[in-house]
Amino acid sequence: MHELKYKAMTKQEFADMVGISGRTLNRWIRRIDSELVGVGYDKNSHLLTPKIVEYLCLKFVVLP
Repeated sequence: MHELKYKAMTKQEFADMVGISGRTLNRWIRRIDSELVGVGYDKNSHLLTPKIVEYLCLKFVVLP
């Protein structure tokens, strides 16, 4: 099995990648922001680290 490589991206790039609007992504993030803080999420940043991208993909069952 191949291990997926997650890369840093903006919130809008992530939303586009999974086929949702930026507004929907922000709603997803708001629902779990306390969980995301544990993996280094900063609500004021537009950049999602690879660790956060991985967490979101696994949490919402989407592939990068």
